[in-house]
Amino acid sequence: MKKLTKTQALDKNGKVWGKPEIQALLHTSDQAVYNALIRIYNRQTLDEKEVQQTRDWNTVGFTGVDGKIMSSFTESFKKYGKLTPNQMVYCRRKIKKYWRQLLDEMRNENPQMIRS
Repeated sequence: MKKLTKTQALDKNGKVWGKPEIQALLHTSDQAVYNALIRIYNRQTLDEKEVQQTRDWNTVGFTGVDGKIMSSFTESFKKYGKLTPNQMVYCRRKIKKYWRQLLDEMRNENPQMIRS
């Protein structure tokens, strides 16, 4: 088996995930966007969630420029179970840049699947 790089992880089915695979999934799947939105939001600190803005420079959660709007999208999704079509277009475009944090989440869920 080929050794994985630092920017790759295996899922439970043995599929290799990296930036291109994660971004392609986010491009085509609304459910993947919703899951990613929740996962990144959950990485925000409690204080950041409360004020719906990024305050801490901790390299997790939404960036300062995205904090307010992406937090509001997350709260909207939690309340209504979906985003409006315009929100989805914006969110799909923005969420792709968080691929590395999503990869970290995958590694945290399946630590035995990491090979590097």
